[in-house]
Amino acid sequence: MKAVAAPGGHRILWLGAALLASLLAAQWVSGEDGAADPEAAEAETSSRKPTRATVSDPPKEKEQENELLRLDRLESRKFNAQAGDLFRSQSWAPPPPPRSEAEKNQPPPPPPLQFKYLGKIIEDEVTQVFLALAERNYVVKPGENINGQYRLDEVNDRGITVTYLPLNVKQMLAIAQPGETR
Repeated sequence: MKAVAAPGGHRILWLGAALLASLLAAQWVSGEDGAADPEAAEAETSSRKPTRATVSDPPKEKEQENELLRLDRLESRKFNAQAGDLFRSQSWAPPPPPRSEAEKNQPPPPPPLQFKYLGKIIEDEVTQVFLALAERNYVVKPGENINGQYRLDEVNDRGITVTYLPLNVKQMLAIAQPGETR
């Protein structure tokens, strides 16, 4: 009579071997050899004496618990000053060059223009420009404010000049030349 292996029997054998190998690897990495030191085991068992707690004796149990948890005996950790700041951020990028006094005294630059030029119309010698910012569309004439942050100053064939009002800085938005396609 021939012995027939159960289907998947090899699979179970392989899974068991893999489990055993991973358990051994975990024990090896943790640094424990699995065998307890007999002297340490005796000291541990002798230091733990079984006590019986009775209902009539709760203060004694609390006293014993307080004896075990004497936190005032613990010392606070002291770190070596040579270790430095352990949690500072580190970067491989070189630090930016130091700024000169002239650069420090300059106002910050205005944000880049986010407007999209959609087109313009000229009626009765008045030019209106169609601009888009995010999901809003604006129809503005020279001299009008946009969002209280920009003022449309000038419109010509090369571009649109606007002033960033918080810093009073002029910026230019280039538009397509006649004949160019966008």
